[in-house]
Order: sequence, then C-alpha cells, then structure tokens
Amino acid sequence: MPRIRTIVFSLALALLLYATLVAGIDAERTLAAMRKLDMRWWLAILALSLFNYGLRFIRWHGYLRWLGDRVGLWRDGLIYIAGFALTTTPGKAGEGMRSFYLARHGVPYAHSLAAFFAERFIDLLSIALLSMLVLIAFSNYVWWVVAPLAALAGLLIAIRQRRLLEHMQRRTANPHGKIQTLLYGLVSAWNQAFALLGRRPLYAGLGVGLVAWAAEGVSLYVIAHGLDIELALTTAIGIYAVSMLVGALSFIPGGLGSTEAVMVLLLKLSGVDATTALAMTLIARVATLWFAVVLGLISLAAIELDRRRAVSATNRNVSNRNPG
Repeated sequence: MPRIRTIVFSLALALLLYATLVAGIDAERTLAAMRKLDMRWWLAILALSLFNYGLRFIRWHGYLRWLGDRVGLWRDGLIYIAGFALTTTPGKAGEGMRSFYLARHGVPYAHSLAAFFAERFIDLLSIALLSMLVLIAFSNYVWWVVAPLAALAGLLIAIRQRRLLEHMQRRTANPHGKIQTLLYGLVSAWNQAFALLGRRPLYAGLGVGLVAWAAEGVSLYVIAHGLDIELALTTAIGIYAVSMLVGALSFIPGGLGSTEAVMVLLLKLSGVDATTALAMTLIARVATLWFAVVLGLISLAAIELDRRRAVSATNRNVSNRNPG
C-alpha cells in the first residue's frame, strides 16, 4: 500500500512545479483565453481522456489474463485507475503501486510488474510512432522523433533476446542481499514481460496504444477548434505526442515543465500566439494529467475504504467467535 506521505509529497512537488510555471506567465491573459473554451468542448476533451484510459485498461486487463491471472473486471479497473494517483512520479513509476493491491488477489508481483513494464514500454513506442506526424509540419525536428524511436526499437530487440534473458536468469538464480534480490525480481518480471512482447500481444498492445494516445492528441485539436485556432489534426496529434515523449524521457515527475515547454514551443511554431499556446497547453494538461490524478485519488480512497471495512468485518467475526 502506498504511504499517504508518498502521495502527498508527489502531488505537492507537482503542484509546486506548476505554480512556478504559472507564476512566470501573464496569468490574467492566459486565464481569459482558457475561459473562452465553453463547457461542450471541455466535455469533449474529458470524454477523449476517458476513452484513452478505458482502452489502456482493457489492454492491461488482457495482459494479466495472458499471464494466467483472473481478477474481477470491476476490481481490476479500480486498482488500475488508482495507479493514476501517482502519475506525477518520475517516469510514472509510482503507478507500480498496483502490484501491492493485486497481490492481495493472488497476482504475483512478477506478473503485475511485467504488465506494468510492457504497458509503459508500448506506450512509449506508440507515442514515438505518433510523433512522426509532427514531421509533416516540422521537418527540421526530425531528430526529436528519430532518436527516441531508434532507441526504443533497439531496446525492444535487446529485450526479445532469449539468450540474454537466460544469461541474466543464471546470474541472479541464487540472490543474496537486497540488491541481488531486487535484480532477481526484475529479471523475473522481464521473463514474464517476454511473453507480453511476443508478436501477437505486442501488435495488439501497440494497436491499442496508437488509438488511445491519438485520442488524447485529438483533444489538442478540439481545444484549438474551440478557441477558433486553425490547427491541422495530424499536426495536433504530432505536437501532443512529441510533448509527451519529451516529458516521459525527461523523468521529471509527470513530465511537468518539459512537456508544457515543448507543447507551447511547437504551437507557437504553428502560428499560435504565445498566450493562446500556453492556454491550450494548460487546458490539455488539466484534461489529461490532472483529470487522471483526480480519478486516481478517488479510486484509491474507494479501495482503502473497502479494505478497512473488510478488516473491521473480520475483527468483528473474530470477536463474536471468541466472546470471552
């Protein structure tokens, strides 16, 4: 179970970074631009975010079933969304807290961590591929896309090397001490992830990732349309993908600062004025990052409330059986 102070620290750091960002802008003009977006457009972009979360959860649930784990759809969904509460950790590593809750339902840590690794990796690959759309409008930024894509392709090839995996399994077969035990756990997760990165699950997961992340890219297009800004759909998806890719690779909590900076820069290069570009960026991040965090906190609270009720019921039953 994630500690409350871990969640509070993560969110406080993220909010501090955001406060610093907002403090350095013309807040009045930016907020005025944000208020121009009426409710129907807000509902549309939030719906696109929900579509993204739903598709990614279906893939996650499929990964666990592929590994032989059977967790109820509702329970697994609540645990999956709860992971978003720690989206603002570096590289979204905090989302690995799902393993603690899934372990209570018989899912081995190696399986849930393998699913987490496969999900993160395929999301990065999907975003890198979508980033290629930005080259239609910004051919000078080819290395922003090609270099990360090449690195991810190389990593995929390395991960798929059975001999390398077997070598690491032999090296970590008899762990002694915390570091070796950690390495053993990572190699065990790699072994399970090997199955998830086979041809069929890889292509299926990549297809889901492309559609899911393209949907959030469409939200940037919807925001532009709502603010009467001319922005091609492919350019909007490409800008969003590149921004997310830079944010993910920066390992800054939630990509805060780096994601926003790249998105504002590319919007300005697309002909959007600085104030509107920043307003569009903040709207996009509220409807994606912060919307996910709020949903995650609600789901996490629901899980903890259910757990405490179960503990209380167990204690009552024990007391009733032992009245003396």
